[in-house]
Amino acid sequence: MKKIILTALVAVASLAANAQIWVGGEVGFSAGKTTVDGDKYGSGAKFNLIPEIGYTINDKFDVALAIGISHANYNGDAYAGTNGFEAYPLYEDELGTGAPFGLKDADYNRNAFKINPYVRYKFAKAGDFTFFVDGGFSFTMIHYSNTPRVDGEDNANQWGLGFKPGIAYNLSDKVSLVAHVGELSYNFYKRGDVKNNEFNMGVSGNNISFGAYVSF
Repeated sequence: MKKIILTALVAVASLAANAQIWVGGEVGFSAGKTTVDGDKYGSGAKFNLIPEIGYTINDKFDVALAIGISHANYNGDAYAGTNGFEAYPLYEDELGTGAPFGLKDADYNRNAFKINPYVRYKFAKAGDFTFFVDGGFSFTMIHYSNTPRVDGEDNANQWGLGFKPGIAYNLSDKVSLVAHVGELSYNFYKRGDVKNNEFNMGVSGNNISFGAYVSF
């Protein structure tokens, strides 16, 4: 028993000696507008802030936690947006789209809080570049204001599982720049009786992000 305990302590001490804590995160902003036959029907903007803290176990694996907030505003008669549940539908009466929740001269707001624990696997290095993939779970709480209610609900939740490949460039031993490009993910969204299942695979403007990290 003493040998087992001693071996375990040595293993933990070895991991701790090679471990490194890092902090960082990502900041994003997007804006756009929707036009019909050249006439502007609506516009939208979104901002998000995602700080992260991570723990380097060894040369191959990190564990990390990202906690993010986002705010979005959409106004006008219609804004298609980049994600149907982040925008609002086209105005039904004027455009004849059959969208059930459209309102004229709308001013919608969306605030969200997201928590995302994940594991980072670093599979290759080339000079100052490190190639990795992040895999983890996410949970998002969403609150809408000035939006058409779904079954009287102003709140929604979203769960997700996914993998995001990325690349890091080491500016120094302590500072690195990181980019995520593409994703393979599954998300489930629920607001009242409205449910949405979504599978994503590939690269688009919605899943490219940039950040910076500092190690201690």
